[in-house]
Amino acid sequence: MSRPSALPVSETYPRLASALEQENVILSAPPGAGKSTWLPLQLLKLPWLSGKKILMLQPRRVAVRAIAGYLAQQLGESVGQTVGYRIRGEARVSQATRLEILTEGLLTRMLQQDPELSGTGLVIFDEFHERSLHADFSLALCLEVQAALREDLRLLVMSATLEQSALQTLLPRAQNVQSMGRSYPLQIHYQPAPSRADWLQHMAGVILQALDENDGSALAFLPGAGEIRRLADMLSGRLPSDCHLYCLFGELGKEAQMAAVAPLQQGQRKLVLATNIAETSLTIDGINMVIDSGLEKVARFDLNQGISHLRSVRISQASATQRAGRAGRLGPGVCYRLWPQAEQSRLAEQSTPQILLSDMAPMILEAAAWGTEIPALALLDQPTDAQIEQGRALLQSLQALDNQGHITAHGRQLCNLGCHPRLAHMLIRAQEMGSDKLRLACMLAALTESKDPLRSSSTAAIEERLGYLSRNPDDAVLRLALVWFKRLNGTGKLDPARADLSHTGALLALAFPDRVAKSRGQGRYLMARGSGASLSENDSLAKEPYLVIANLLNTGAGGDARITLAAAIKEAQLISQFSEQMVTETVCQWQPAQKAMQARAQRRLGKLIFSSEPVPVESGEALQQRWLELIRQQRLNWLPMSDNAWQFIHRARLAATCLSDLGCWSESALLEDIQNWLLPYLDNCTSFRALQQLDFVALLKNRLDWAQQQTLNELFPGQIQVPSGSRCKLDYRDDGSVVLAVRMQELYGWTETPTLGRGQIEIQLELLSPAQRPLQKTADLKGFWAGSYKAIQKEMKGRYPKHFWPDDPANAQATTKTKKKM
Repeated sequence: MSRPSALPVSETYPRLASALEQENVILSAPPGAGKSTWLPLQLLKLPWLSGKKILMLQPRRVAVRAIAGYLAQQLGESVGQTVGYRIRGEARVSQATRLEILTEGLLTRMLQQDPELSGTGLVIFDEFHERSLHADFSLALCLEVQAALREDLRLLVMSATLEQSALQTLLPRAQNVQSMGRSYPLQIHYQPAPSRADWLQHMAGVILQALDENDGSALAFLPGAGEIRRLADMLSGRLPSDCHLYCLFGELGKEAQMAAVAPLQQGQRKLVLATNIAETSLTIDGINMVIDSGLEKVARFDLNQGISHLRSVRISQASATQRAGRAGRLGPGVCYRLWPQAEQSRLAEQSTPQILLSDMAPMILEAAAWGTEIPALALLDQPTDAQIEQGRALLQSLQALDNQGHITAHGRQLCNLGCHPRLAHMLIRAQEMGSDKLRLACMLAALTESKDPLRSSSTAAIEERLGYLSRNPDDAVLRLALVWFKRLNGTGKLDPARADLSHTGALLALAFPDRVAKSRGQGRYLMARGSGASLSENDSLAKEPYLVIANLLNTGAGGDARITLAAAIKEAQLISQFSEQMVTETVCQWQPAQKAMQARAQRRLGKLIFSSEPVPVESGEALQQRWLELIRQQRLNWLPMSDNAWQFIHRARLAATCLSDLGCWSESALLEDIQNWLLPYLDNCTSFRALQQLDFVALLKNRLDWAQQQTLNELFPGQIQVPSGSRCKLDYRDDGSVVLAVRMQELYGWTETPTLGRGQIEIQLELLSPAQRPLQKTADLKGFWAGSYKAIQKEMKGRYPKHFWPDDPANAQATTKTKKKM
């Protein structure tokens, strides 16, 4: 950590302290300014905060511990005295604690339990630019507390890279204070990998190059723990003898995390391979080199599959700035970026706020417990309607919300547990069933929330993980399970070996009713929510007819998600457990082989069909709706419409381009309007043969009133009289052209090409021989008579000598006869 004497934020402190006494404050300060490691202790000295507590939020557990330890050290105390911390499952505070550093989710819990935040004078939102879901949400709650209950409560929002204007809109009366920070020289080198495939090997080379070219220690940013482990293996035995390798990522134990950030003995160097956990808050002594992969793993909630999945994505410009700044906190530094310099300006300016990527069910429940709804809260970004709808539907299925979206008594119980509503619902219901089932539920919840202890296992069976826990009683998963068991049961021990595993599937189904799944064969399953999931055919679970899926992995291939944790469940258990959610309805479906509608009475749980019996097809709205869906899916060409019907459509479509009062006759318009011109006549229609009996021309004409039909017939007739006296059919085509195919002799005497629609549309003439074979196509009859007709006349006289081939066809008499009969 930095020495307090040289921290730039001290220059802005007098203005900040004065402003904070009157209003909220937005502090903008670059990395290394001292906003986390110097400012909080100074704020404790303010007279108006005497006897009051300061809460400071941090986005990550490792930062909470490190900052609390550093600040306590500055006071010459142990953590838990003046300075303490709280993270999930761990707290070091006392009656004397005045500065509490905590993870952001815990503030929400504190607010729900004590909306006034009694005894607290100031809440500091550190690293707010990271835009975590809990930070956004707890700030919104604090603003409501301040407005309604605690005018004296002050909020200090600290950010390194966030655009200030957005925050200023959210906190319009807040004072904006800026600290310019320390300006140490920082060299940026761009060294992109030759190809994406070998970027990790390339990064190993750049790290070795950096350590060789520079004194000091290095911090390398990678997207995830897997990449960190592989890079550590690549570097094994290749680092300088005075350089020690450390890893830093979220799932590491407390001791390993703290060792990565602890100072080294003089003359020693370190290389820290870290995820974005080291991007903010932490200052690792001696770091003057940063090697940045330019990647991070971001959790995105897939609304279709109902699961969150990690994706490696490019970092933002703000993150790149933050990472590079790690090298220049204590002195001159150098940063190696593993992407082309030209790409830097094309990176997104800021990372996507977590609220737009997350499962909103927990926050919707928290908002309901608070007495409001998400859209009513003062948030920098609002989640999408689809996110809200998905979250609300899940909470209603868990009986946490009623049909109006209000929280139920059961919902308040779920909210108080502080875990995902799915798991809370399972735990509360298991508690009602007795201690034995509660023990099993606590272990299932802990396994679901934790990293898989058997990631290399050949099966996704959760029972195998329970077996592992029985052989490893000190595993962290059991410690988490024990925390819940003591909260819900008061006393007792957890013994996985004594668990009755016959209830595993039924308990998991309480948490994941939408992930009850039915086999489709070959390891593939359909979930009640309607999406697919699969596991290896060699997995012992693959032969089970029904599963409850606790964890899924989105493969990114657009197909089934991969099942990573599941338990079998019997059909009888499902029918008993979900009897109230089961729906029996008659479903009408089109059978292509029979070319007919078929009705079946189905008993379903979501999209899972448990029974299906054939029943007679009944007329009515359901049948019409099925026809509507089928025809819109198959498009108009699928309908058995005659040539006359298509000719009418093409006539009306062309006429509508010239006349304003005929409506729209495009395919999309006809499909959109199908419930008006076709569906009323399908009430008793159950087969394709029945469709063929319909008079489509008459049905299509019904889209026009009598006057419109008369106008259509007058200006765009189906037939036209030619000089010979014959009435010839006009061919209205899909491309908007109109063709008159007629024997050339019947047009003698016409000097101009005929038109439609009061001269707006010229008819294309297809001139035929006496044997009805094409001779010429033209849209310029006058030019044809005067030009190419001569060559055709000569040929026709030789081929059809009995027919009349005048030298001046424009003034000759049209005929349908031979010369002898004229």
